[in-house]
Amino acid sequence: MSRVILVSNRLPVTIRRSRGSEQTLDMSAGGLVTGLAPLHAKSNGVWIGHPGENPNAKTLEELEKRRLVPVDVPTREYRSYYEGYSNTALWPLFHYFVERGEFDPAQFEAYRSVNERFADKVASIAEPDDLIWVHDYQLMLLPEMLRQRVPSARIGFFLHIPFPSSETFRVLPQRTQILRGLLGADLIGVHTYEYAENLQRSFRRLLGIETVRGALRYSGRSVRIQSHPIGIDTDEMRAAAFSKKADHELVELKRRIGDRQVVLGIDRLDYTKGLPLKLMAWRRLLSGSQRWRRGAMLIQLAVPSRENIDSYSQQKDEVERLVGEINGLYGSPGRVPIHYMYQTVSREELGALYRLADVAFVSPLRDGLNLVAKEYVACRDDGGGVLALSEFAGAVSELGESLRLNPWDIEGTAAQIERALEMDFGERQERMRPMYHRVVQNDVHRWVERFMSALTEAEVEELQVPPQLQSQVLAGTLGPQLATAGKALLMLDYDGSLREFTERYEDAEPTPEILEILTSLGELDGVRTYINSGRDRNTLGEWFSGAPVSLIAEHGSWIREAGDAKWTRMGPPPDLRWKESVRPVLTEYSERTPGARIEEKSSALVWHYREADDALGEWQALELMSVLEDMLSGSPVEILSGARIIEIRQQGVDKGRAFEHVNELLGPFDFILVTGDDRTDEDIFARLPDDAYSVKVGGGQSSARAAVGSPGSIRRLLRAMIGARRDRTGTGV
Repeated sequence: MSRVILVSNRLPVTIRRSRGSEQTLDMSAGGLVTGLAPLHAKSNGVWIGHPGENPNAKTLEELEKRRLVPVDVPTREYRSYYEGYSNTALWPLFHYFVERGEFDPAQFEAYRSVNERFADKVASIAEPDDLIWVHDYQLMLLPEMLRQRVPSARIGFFLHIPFPSSETFRVLPQRTQILRGLLGADLIGVHTYEYAENLQRSFRRLLGIETVRGALRYSGRSVRIQSHPIGIDTDEMRAAAFSKKADHELVELKRRIGDRQVVLGIDRLDYTKGLPLKLMAWRRLLSGSQRWRRGAMLIQLAVPSRENIDSYSQQKDEVERLVGEINGLYGSPGRVPIHYMYQTVSREELGALYRLADVAFVSPLRDGLNLVAKEYVACRDDGGGVLALSEFAGAVSELGESLRLNPWDIEGTAAQIERALEMDFGERQERMRPMYHRVVQNDVHRWVERFMSALTEAEVEELQVPPQLQSQVLAGTLGPQLATAGKALLMLDYDGSLREFTERYEDAEPTPEILEILTSLGELDGVRTYINSGRDRNTLGEWFSGAPVSLIAEHGSWIREAGDAKWTRMGPPPDLRWKESVRPVLTEYSERTPGARIEEKSSALVWHYREADDALGEWQALELMSVLEDMLSGSPVEILSGARIIEIRQQGVDKGRAFEHVNELLGPFDFILVTGDDRTDEDIFARLPDDAYSVKVGGGQSSARAAVGSPGSIRRLLRAMIGARRDRTGTGV
């Protein structure tokens, strides 16, 4: 396999001082190090990161032996980059704590400078066939910097924290720099589909870049955005949890606790974990039931975190005050309702706690994933535990059998913990067993394999930029094919493909030239021609009433065959109740955007802004897309942006379905040509058989086989093809 260059804020080792100036190297703890270490070894790769301490000559030699490359950063600059911008701007904002964010331009400059240092170090080592995998929010500018230095590199980026909604992310003053930094990657990985969707919306709203099937085109490259939830090292976790040391620890814990049920909380002491709210919910449970004061206890392990940052020390003070208050209210001699530990513990001690706990109480206010939940599940293969998990933890999307908590709802959380304590063994098993198998099957090593496999895949085919050809060159290929075909199908888009856009949407009626071309096509024996448009059926019927071609209206909702006066609906009647809630929103945006207007179709609503001021129209369209996506989440509709329009249409209604209908009814065809110019035409391009020919009008990404520059080129192509068919059949009209 190719050599892999791993890049993270810190190296996977900790430099410790022993005696005097002597230093020792210890492997760092954590699932990321455990998961990436085999990849690092197997690929003969290099791991680049900050060493934490300045390594002496002997330590540098040892780092080199282990293929660990330190990035030298002055202490003050590193502090401003890490404790500053990374953890006072990005960390709170990405976890939705906007009010805690501090956006100091000087700290961003340090962030940029440190990313540059990392880029220089990687570029000095990278070789042509290397794969580069960059990790986490501290290095979000790095992919683009690497792209500039190593243009041919294959670059992956993984974000280990949430990516927030576009509404939250746009608060960040350096939002466009961060997004463009990510676009240097070939693959951007996040933990959940929600985060992937949030990132795609931010690209669209802030940079105006559309994604198609989870990928976008940027600077001539395909950039894919995928969900890859990280796992744990289940073998390592279980080996520690069921070791002799853990067995001994478990016996001791049970002896001290007696017959009480144990609720376990394990969290870093970070404001995103919501420890004060967790303690308030526990207090609420105790205040409402004498039974749980005697029959249950909360063991809360708080792992020290960023102790030199003021907000974290304040959090520690508040947590310890609440613990003291609750123990004072509900404790008795020799028995307290909360056993609080502010420390780190060994893997064996942690495993013993997991095996002891009747309930795991995992209630972060916001968490990228949360591996504690997975570790608990992995250690409870007996099926006897209950996982109570915050709905704001990314892991909840994988651990659906858990009891869900809203940590802000103190009453509701207390009720869920009581439900967990009272749950019978049968229900516990039903919930735990599927989660256990899921966690074991999708461990951290599987996560690495999936991401690396995705990174090494070829570019997504539908996002290639098709070659732009002159119409006469294309006619030289397609003309003979049409001429010799027994049965041929031409399916032509109208606006922007056959006819140029007009300043006013309603002024785009067909010109005499277009009607002449369509009449000639309709007269060709063995050739079926369809106009497949997003226009409403009344307009199409009026415009093409005398043309001997078939019509498909509203992206495949209606069809009218040539010579027939009657329109036929394709598919069952749609459920259009969503229109009642969408129409007022479109009206509001039309009123605030001079020149914008609404078009009503039988299965869709369209917001046009072709006549609006360019800058205002684009801004309002991006905002409207965001509003509609939030509003219609889960509804049976699709929201598409086209050529200065936003269309909300019934799900399952598209041009591709219309093609399949015609092909099924009248095919097979010996020759197929389809044309189009925007996102709605990609639905049909993607469903064509391999031997069909698709042509995009205009530039940009597409799954079409070729592209031409303008509708005029399409008309010239059609004229040439008509001529080739006539010459072959001997009809000279």
